[in-house]
Amino acid sequence: MNNTQARHQKLLEKQKFLIDMDREYTIKIVNGNYELISDMFSHKTFKKFDYTIDELRFIMSVRSYVMKNEIYLQPHFQDNQVFAEDVHYISVARVPIGKTFDNVCEVDIDQAYWETAYQLGIINDTIYAKGAKGNISKKARLTALGSLARKKYNYKFKGEKLLDTIIEKEPLLENLWFTICKRVSDVMHEVIKELGRDFIFYWVDGIYFQNTPKNVQKAMSIFIKNGYNSKFKKINQIRFHERGFAVNDYGAIVREFSYPQYSKKGAKIDHAENFKLAKVANEIVNQNVDMVEKIKGEMRDFDEKEKAKNKKSIKPKK
Repeated sequence: MNNTQARHQKLLEKQKFLIDMDREYTIKIVNGNYELISDMFSHKTFKKFDYTIDELRFIMSVRSYVMKNEIYLQPHFQDNQVFAEDVHYISVARVPIGKTFDNVCEVDIDQAYWETAYQLGIINDTIYAKGAKGNISKKARLTALGSLARKKYNYKFKGEKLLDTIIEKEPLLENLWFTICKRVSDVMHEVIKELGRDFIFYWVDGIYFQNTPKNVQKAMSIFIKNGYNSKFKKINQIRFHERGFAVNDYGAIVREFSYPQYSKKGAKIDHAENFKLAKVANEIVNQNVDMVEKIKGEMRDFDEKEKAKNKKSIKPKK
């Protein structure tokens, strides 16, 4: 078991202790990190990030710039609020299961979200150059902008009963992120309209369609008109099946895409964040271990160690 798994297991053991004691506590989730808070003890898990120190500093510097300069208060952002339901990250043509497309291509917007943030005035020349391709990874650029829409989830419990769910967010900062996403989405739909029946699907910043010189020219012209550079790539085949569709680039790599799931209200359902914790929780639930006694024992051991430390620190009077 690695350190991350151990921390998750420890948190769940303490949660089970509080459940058995019917005590009140809160579980806070921020960026995939979990924190258990109660009047008895607290515990945090730490998600491992694949960023360098320079990338982490860069991510923080983008948010810091936006906050310090109050970019979110500019009238053109405040007067045009954009919400999650206004943004479409994927669009797929109505295609029957089993349909296969050959002679396909993909055209990607180069640095789509980063370029859009710059066009909208969310970042300045210095930050734009610092985050350009070759200086910072695509993942770090997206994280820097996506952190503007960061949410904190607070689940309040008493024992095993969920009393309340509180979601903390910053609507003005969130609006900047969704404004960026919608601008890219709007441009993609402009291309879809031009392509007509030759459109197959788009996914975030890449659009797939029947490969003809005329279609490629249509897509790239729209991207140029909107201030974007783009990249062209030939695709061997796209095959639709019951779970989604498979994109076969030339070679052995096949990328699988699945249709996103939405709730009745139109919100995207994402269970991935809680999957790891749920897996560890099931392992603990299935163990025949009395967690109350286990943690009580640990607390007694801790108290005894503290008492021993205090005795050593008291010097005898001469």
